[in-house]
Amino acid sequence: MLIRPFSLQDIPEVKKFTDQQIGEGYYSESELIDCQKKSTTAAGEITSFVLVDDNGHIQGLRLAYPPGNWAHGKGNKLRPDLWPFPIEKAGYFQSLFISEAARGSGYGPRLSQKSIDLFKKLGTLGIVTHCWKESPNNSSFRYLTNVGFKKVIEHPDYWKEIQYTCTRDGYPCRCTAIEMAKEL
Repeated sequence: MLIRPFSLQDIPEVKKFTDQQIGEGYYSESELIDCQKKSTTAAGEITSFVLVDDNGHIQGLRLAYPPGNWAHGKGNKLRPDLWPFPIEKAGYFQSLFISEAARGSGYGPRLSQKSIDLFKKLGTLGIVTHCWKESPNNSSFRYLTNVGFKKVIEHPDYWKEIQYTCTRDGYPCRCTAIEMAKEL
């Protein structure tokens, strides 16, 4: 498996992958193009990464946006007044998905670390994210806690306004987001 920057050429494969992993229509192709562009710094560095198998199929995705390239996550609830760093110095972890076949092999932390390394190089003071409270076995919260994120606040029905079919509860999604922050 290979970890490399998320490119515009990856969009069709990433769309198929995210439809399988999080739910049909969570990301449109045009939104994924926007995600890739938000991941690109003014100097052309890309802070989002894909995990690709030997057949060229996407097996993992870390969407991460550098400071100044994002306003909020998929939902619009955000509490920067509760963070230990200013929003203009904050990166954002949008999504991390790992295929069933690649889970448990350390690829999630490796994808995230690639983004963190670039964030540090850019002078980012911290990272914000919204984790999925209802993730299987609370894996989202456990993972983020293990890599140093701290809970800021919970947002019930965070993804309710997004028109997609949630893998947990269909449409509309009634899941809760836990806003978390990590100082760098």
